[in-house]
Amino acid sequence: MTGITKFIEGRLKLKVNREKSKVAQTKEVKFLGMSIVDGLLIVSTKAMANVMDKAKALTPRRTHLSLTTQIERINRWYLGWKNYFRMTEMPRQLETIEAHIRRRLRARIIAAQKRRRHLAAKLEKQGLSRTFARRTAYSPRDVWALSISNAAHRAWTNAWFTQQGLFSARSTPKSNY
Repeated sequence: MTGITKFIEGRLKLKVNREKSKVAQTKEVKFLGMSIVDGLLIVSTKAMANVMDKAKALTPRRTHLSLTTQIERINRWYLGWKNYFRMTEMPRQLETIEAHIRRRLRARIIAAQKRRRHLAAKLEKQGLSRTFARRTAYSPRDVWALSISNAAHRAWTNAWFTQQGLFSARSTPKSNY
């Protein structure tokens, strides 16, 4: 620490903030929301927690906003966030965030159906068999559990969300945000 501080302050003529500076393992250092783990630049744990909280705030289960409007808001935020962290080397982290957003949107769609028979009808309309739709809709599972069910994934696939305009790291955005 002493040697590098002398170099930075002496040679580079920069001031080192000793309260913020430290010498540590790379996995312990968080810089601008990123960490280095096993030589890979990743989004830090704290930044991932923050992004999950933001996703939760942008996707309430009950809202007056249409799904299209909600997807536009999510895209605006997510594209900016993703561009900030574009240099990270763990695409799985982005996929985790996108999967969480899709699950929350599925929960929103399910919660919008006030009665189980309406949910069954909605699932049938999305192409599920009548038996499968009813078995899922009338199950004792709550909204959050239903949002990750096989029926919800078959009714509202990742491709369906892409068709609705939801940005994914693997797809190209429909509009310019």
